[in-house]
Amino acid sequence: MSVVDDILGGNEKSAARLITSIENGETAAYRDLAVLFSRAGDAHIIGVTGPAGAGKSTLAGRLAVEMAHRGRHVGIIATDPSSITGKGAFLGDRVRMKGAEEQDIFIRSMAHRSYPGGVAKAAAAAAYIMGGLGKDCIIMESIGAGQSDKDLFFLCDTVITLFTPEYGDDIQLFKAGLMEIGDIIVVNKSDKPGAEDALSEITIAVDRSARSDGWHVPVVLSQALNGAGISGLADAVDSHRRSIQGEDKVSSRKAEHLEAFLTALLKEELWQKVSDRITEHDVFREFSNEVLTGRMDPYSAVHIILERLEREWTSH
Repeated sequence: MSVVDDILGGNEKSAARLITSIENGETAAYRDLAVLFSRAGDAHIIGVTGPAGAGKSTLAGRLAVEMAHRGRHVGIIATDPSSITGKGAFLGDRVRMKGAEEQDIFIRSMAHRSYPGGVAKAAAAAAYIMGGLGKDCIIMESIGAGQSDKDLFFLCDTVITLFTPEYGDDIQLFKAGLMEIGDIIVVNKSDKPGAEDALSEITIAVDRSARSDGWHVPVVLSQALNGAGISGLADAVDSHRRSIQGEDKVSSRKAEHLEAFLTALLKEELWQKVSDRITEHDVFREFSNEVLTGRMDPYSAVHIILERLEREWTSH
C-alpha cells in the first residue's frame, strides 16, 4: 500500500511520517500530498489565536476534548516557536494538552520556522493530511504573532480570538486585526479581576463592528485551566459552523481559502529562494565580513548589498 492509502485508511503513524517529510522539504512527500489533497475530506478547521500567555494551548486542548465528547473526530495542530538551534518545535503546547493526549486525540506540534505569518506551510499540509485521516474537526493553534497572524487563517472555517482580562495591555493587537478576523471572541482566565468588565467592553466593541456576512460575533467567558466555559464555546463553534453551511457559502469560502493558501505558499517559496540567493552571493559574504569586523554598520551593509544585487539582477 502507498503512504496515501495508509493515511486514508486511518494510519496515524504514516500521517506523522508524511508531515515530518513535508517539514523537511522532501520532494517525494509533496508528491504524496498532491495525491492526498483532493481526497482529504471536508474537515471543519478551527483556528485559535491571541496574544502570548492568553491560554491558547490549554483552551485548544480543552475544546478538542469537548468536541471529541460530541462525537467529532478531532486533530490538533499546535504551532510552536522554533528552536533557535534545531529549528524544531519547543513542544511546550503538548505539556498543556495532556487531557487531549489522554483521549488519544491526534496532536501535531509544528515549528514556526521564522515564517512571518506565524505558521509554516507544513502546518497547512498537516491539516490536509489530518483530513485524509478522517478527522472532521481540526483545531489549529497559532503562536500569536499579532497582525501577521492573520496569515494562519487561510485554512480556517471558524476563528477563535482569545484575550484575557488584562487585554488592555494587548490593545494594539486588538486594533491590529485579531478582533476583525475572529468569528468568536473568548475572554479567558475569567477568575481574574476585571473579567466581567473586559467582557462588557469587548462586547460593545464587537457590536459596533457589523459583519458583512450577517454573523454576530459572540463573546464568551472561559477558564480553560478548569474547563469552565468550554461547553459554551463549543456551542458557539457549532453555531458558526451551521451558519456557514450551504452550497453557495461553502463554495465561496473554499475559493477564498484556496486563493489565500496559494498566495501564502508563493510568498514563502519566494522568500526562501530570494533569501538563499542573497546569502550565498559573494557580495553578501563580503559585506557580512565588513559588519562582523566592525568596519561597517548593518544598516549601511544592507543598503549596499541590495543596491549591488539589484544592479546585477536587472542587467541580466
